[in-house]
Amino acid sequence: MENESTQDVAKHTILRMVVVACAILGFGLVFFRLKVFDVGMIASQFLAGGITAAIAYSALKTPRWRDGFVALLVWYIVLTFLVVQYHAYLLILNFAYVAGIAAAVYLYYYFVRKEVVRGLLQRVAAAGVILAIANAFIILFLGMFNLHAVYASPGSYASTILRNLQLGTLVGIGFGLGVEIAEYIIRRMTPA
Repeated sequence: MENESTQDVAKHTILRMVVVACAILGFGLVFFRLKVFDVGMIASQFLAGGITAAIAYSALKTPRWRDGFVALLVWYIVLTFLVVQYHAYLLILNFAYVAGIAAAVYLYYYFVRKEVVRGLLQRVAAAGVILAIANAFIILFLGMFNLHAVYASPGSYASTILRNLQLGTLVGIGFGLGVEIAEYIIRRMTPA
C-alpha cells in the first residue's frame, strides 16, 4: 500500500512539472516564437523560468521537498553549463534566477495555501504579479555585481528591469495557468 502511494506521489510530481513547464513554454512560444530556445536571447528565460518554476512548485507539493531542492540544484548546474560561452558571472546569473523564481513560487504557494488568494483568476493574477516582482528584483540583485555597467548606462539598466518585469508577468501568468491545469488534471485522476 505504501509503495502504491509513493508511486502516485511521484506520478503527480512529474505531471505537475511537465504541465507547468509546458504552460510557461507555450506562453513563451506565443509571444517570442522559437527565440525561447536560443540561450543567448532574453526570451529563453521562459524556458529556464518554466522549468525552474515547475521543479520548485512540484517540490513544494510533494512530502519529500528535499528531493525537490536537489532537483533545483541539478537544474542550476545543467542551466549553468548549457551556455556555450561559459564565464564566472554565469554562476551568479543562474543562481539569481533559480533562487529568485523558486522563492517567488514558494511565496505564491504560501499565499494559495493560506487562502490569501482564492479564485482561479486571483491565483493566476497573483502568480503574474509575484513572478514579475521576482524578475525585477533579480535584475536589481545582478546590478550589484556589475555596478560599473549600471552607472555607465542607468537608462539601459532601468529598461532591463522593465523588460524583466514584463517578462516575469508573462512567465507568472503561464505558471499560474499551468498550476491550475495540473491541479485540475490530478484531481480528475485521483479516485474519490
